[in-house]
Amino acid sequence: MLAVTLSPGYTRCQARMQNGVDDQGDPVYVNRIFTRIRPTASHQDIYDVIEGLLSLQSLPVITLRRLDDGELVNE
Repeated sequence: MLAVTLSPGYTRCQARMQNGVDDQGDPVYVNRIFTRIRPTASHQDIYDVIEGLLSLQSLPVITLRRLDDGELVNE
């Protein structure tokens, strides 16, 4: 039986931020996607860079997600 491996494609990072509240008082969220991140970048490096960029804006960050994409290869 051959092993299936992941051939990395690209990595993105999604930041979810709160942009105020609606008429009912529920939070309104916006998402920002940061693209062209090297798949070999460490979690800590990505976090540090994205946090630095987000510190330049005033919206509170709710979540920060790493989104990896790749191709499954049967070797």
